[in-house]
This record gives sequence, structure tokens and C-alpha cells, in this order.
Amino acid sequence: MMLENTKKYNSKTLLIKLVALASCVIGISNFHDQKSFPKFELSPQESTVHINENFLKIFSLGQTRLLSSILWSETLLRADLKHYENKDLNNWMFLRLKLITTLDPYFYVAYLYGGVYLSIIKDDLLGASYIYNKGLQNFPDDFDLNFNAAFHFNYEVGDFLKAVPLLEKIKNHPRSTPAIKRVLSRLKAEQGSLDDSYLIIRSLYQAAPADSEIQRKYERNLFSIKTEMDLNCLNSQKSNCSERNLKGIPYVKGSDGKWVSPSSWKPYRIKNKKGPQRN
Repeated sequence: MMLENTKKYNSKTLLIKLVALASCVIGISNFHDQKSFPKFELSPQESTVHINENFLKIFSLGQTRLLSSILWSETLLRADLKHYENKDLNNWMFLRLKLITTLDPYFYVAYLYGGVYLSIIKDDLLGASYIYNKGLQNFPDDFDLNFNAAFHFNYEVGDFLKAVPLLEKIKNHPRSTPAIKRVLSRLKAEQGSLDDSYLIIRSLYQAAPADSEIQRKYERNLFSIKTEMDLNCLNSQKSNCSERNLKGIPYVKGSDGKWVSPSSWKPYRIKNKKGPQRN
């Protein structure tokens, strides 16, 4: 009987406590709604605490992979869209990615998605370049990393010379596309490697459907590349130069004594070329 009374007493006491707690919560909520308090919102750039990566690696007790995974998840949750204007490698997201990849140098997704986020969303070109370079040191033959890094260096940074070897690595990859080879051919021409550019376009021409518009486009590209190579050769007075263009029409000498093309043509180069590197 006493045990039963004790249970009833405890149940009533617990109920009273729950009601009191609920009343407090409701009262606080109503008070908060009625009162206006100043709000202080700090951006991730201002609120992120940065820990020395070497110190953290030493005191991680060997759990670097676990720690890097936790930091990666927390970084994704706090990711912001604000551009980082400074070029000082002090962007909070870059420092976090640098920390993650120091703890675990083979944290692949941090390089793959972190590089894209820094480059496109945060506009931190210097930070993205660092992450891509670091990622390619550990995954030198990865298709996606090479492709994304080449896009970054060519289109965002404006450093096509950096993009050439990256595209070279993946041009014959099973996932490669004609678009990759076309970009590489233009970069090669911009670099001055017209012979390589010609070979790439010729392979695309041969693989294209016969009498298709894309094949005719490649033929026009080949015409421009060959014309430039031939005129360079002739005007440098080298031997074994071709004196006819792709259509079999002979080149002629202009009034200044230089060889010129009887047909109109324009150099095969990068479209919408960017200026100097922004970083």
C-alpha cells in the first residue's frame, strides 16, 4: 500500500514539474515575442575559430580521418555564398579545407567539391588554385579533378598554360568528350603548338559523321591551322614548306615580299580570351 502511494506521489510530482517547465517555456516565449532585443549576426568569416593544423594533427590521437569528416560536415552546414574579395589566403572556407586536407591528405571530396565552391561560389581564385594543386598532388590522374582544375585555371584564372597539361592527361580518358579535345586544341594553338593542335582536330574530323556540319566545322579549323603553319614556314624561309593550302590553292607573295593566303582565314585561337590572371 505504501509503495503504491509512493508511486502515485512520484507521478504527481513529475506531472507538476512538467507543467511548471512548460509554463516557463511558454512564458519565456511570450516575453520574447513582446520584447525586442538587438540581434548580433556574425558571418562565418568573422565567427570561425581557426586551429593550427599541425597542432590539431598531433593532438588528434590518431583519429585524423574521423576529425576531418566531422570538420567537413560542419563546413558544409555553415557554407555561405559571400564572395571573398581579398587575395590573402585568409578565407575561412579555404582555411577549413586546408585544415581538413592536412589532417587527411586523401580526403578526395574536399578537393573535388571544395575547389569548385571556392572558385565559382566564393570567387576565391587563389584559395581554389591552392586546393586544386594540393589535390592533384595526391590524385594526379583523376579525371574530375583534372577537368575541374583545367576549367578553373583556363576560364576563371585566365592561365591557359596551366590548363594544357591537365587536359592532356584526360584527353584520351574513357569519359573524355570532343569538347575537351576542342578546348585543348585551341589552347595548344594559343601556346604556339600548331602541329599538336592540327593533329587533335584532324582526329576529331576523321571521327565525325561524313558530310555533317560538325565535320565541315573541323575542316574549316584545319584550313586555318594549316594556313598559319604553312605561312610561318614560308616566311621563315625554311625548307620543305607546303606552298598550297588545304584546298590545293597556291600561296602568293604580297607586295612586301611576304607569303600570304589567296583565301581569307583567321588564326585558330581561344574564343573569348580572358586577360591576365586575376589572382
